[in-house]
Amino acid sequence: MSILDRIRRIAKANISRLLDMAEPAEQELQAKIKELEEAILEGRESAATYGATFRRLETELDQLKQSQTECTKRAETALKAGDEKAARKALSEKVKLAERIAQMQPGIERGRKTYDMLRDNIIKLQEQLKAAKLKMADLEARKRTAEAQLAFDKHLDRATSLNPEGVAFDRLEEQVLQDEAQVQINQELRGDSLTEVELAQRSRELQIEAELEEMKERLEQD
Repeated sequence: MSILDRIRRIAKANISRLLDMAEPAEQELQAKIKELEEAILEGRESAATYGATFRRLETELDQLKQSQTECTKRAETALKAGDEKAARKALSEKVKLAERIAQMQPGIERGRKTYDMLRDNIIKLQEQLKAAKLKMADLEARKRTAEAQLAFDKHLDRATSLNPEGVAFDRLEEQVLQDEAQVQINQELRGDSLTEVELAQRSRELQIEAELEEMKERLEQD
């Protein structure tokens, strides 16, 4: 199958059916994108070849037509000068040029049509490629969203497993209350405890009281 036939087939393919599907297979869409990209690349290369060929022939055709005009002028000039032989020679060259031009024109027309067809089909392929890539981007975004939602639902199911009516806060609240009570007790203990200085002073007072009682007893005995 020629590149032109392949590109025409792809350009005419109904990609809209695939793009309009609710959930087209990701691999199928990726394959279509790859095919479009390859076809566009080949089409551009072929279009460049056809374009260069027929434009070169067009340039050559223009030169031949200019040569025809020059032959006509030389024949007229020769006739005015009475040189019929030179006039015939110029007209002979003109006829040969006309034959060459007639041979070239069909090929140039075919080349121009092929180039225009390739260019138009490449434009269609580029539009299809753009639509396919947009669809792929949309599918990838939806896929990421769905995966995130599934992960969230999974964690939510774990959290609500102890309480079907909502998130199970009971155990968490119990732990928080326990921690708060422990903090409060620690604060109270720190608030009622004596400092080292106070403990030392209290120890001295107790020692003084003990010695004082001992002295009283000794004096009473005397």
